Amino acid sequence: MLTVENLSISFRTDEGRITPVQGVGFSVAEGRTLGIVGESGSGKSVSTKALMRLLPGNAEIDTKARMRYIAKSGEEIAIETLKAGSRTLRHLRGGEIGMIFQEPMASFSPVYTIGNQIMETIRLHRGLKGRAGRDLAVAMLTKVGISNPSTRVDQYPHELSGGMRQRAMIALALSAGPRLLIADEPTTALDVTIQAQVLDLMRGLQRDLGMGMIFITHDLGVIAHVADDVAVMYLGTIVETGTAREVLKSPAHPYTRGLIKAIPRADRLDARLEAVPGDIPSPSARPAGCPFHPRCAEVIPGLCDRATPPEVVLSEGRRVRCHLHDQTRAVA
Repeated sequence: MLTVENLSISFRTDEGRITPVQGVGFSVAEGRTLGIVGESGSGKSVSTKALMRLLPGNAEIDTKARMRYIAKSGEEIAIETLKAGSRTLRHLRGGEIGMIFQEPMASFSPVYTIGNQIMETIRLHRGLKGRAGRDLAVAMLTKVGISNPSTRVDQYPHELSGGMRQRAMIALALSAGPRLLIADEPTTALDVTIQAQVLDLMRGLQRDLGMGMIFITHDLGVIAHVADDVAVMYLGTIVETGTAREVLKSPAHPYTRGLIKAIPRADRLDARLEAVPGDIPSPSARPAGCPFHPRCAEVIPGLCDRATPPEVVLSEGRRVRCHLHDQTRAVA
């Protein structure tokens, strides 16, 4: 339902132009979840906000970028060509693609009730007003597991707990009946118990409604729980893609292996965590060659620090950008 190709995004800043996303490409199939994983600053959120055309005014999308979405009607929408304020873009946001943000307190207006904000979405995208809109808002709050929904619908965001606010944000995103849902680290601010409940809720809703989903996170444990397919991002580039089972069981890129090694293990509670050495560089100081080579334990001197690795196809749907695999194929 969604195909992204050659997505590069740059920002005009006082220090000059920076490009935090370079040549990103991925796809989302109907009814499947694509997990996008990587450290903070790797370009995950910026890439998906481009799909909603929610980038700030100093952002520019490269003219080679292609973002094609298949609408409910079967029409193909070229997202990169949509004009701000156009009817198609207004319908796309919410009606076709819903988004759940990381911190719902910053997404809900503090001066309107939860129900008022959900009913506004229902009115805009479904044309329901008055009692019909309120009844649907209450039904959506019920669907996401909020207790006493007929009371909660008249409460303000600050009157709900963090877990309830996140559930209300999910209800808001789903109230317009989107075909694709983008979840931008929706469980980061929640405690572990509530995280598990929200993840189970989202997985169940996706299965019941048949939606596609993009789930952004830096937690590979979450990816294992919710994702069908995985794209690993590093410094604005996707370095590895494949099914969640393939990527987690046999990671092909050194960065992915480093992320997996850094996960705490219940059977080794006394062992030290193996962190990926160093820090992710600034997009304004992108290293030459492979962007990961300054932190890589498997670097090939004279190659990784000079040449950008090509995308190597390992199998159908399985790709990696790493000279280790390119060199192996050349020798073979």
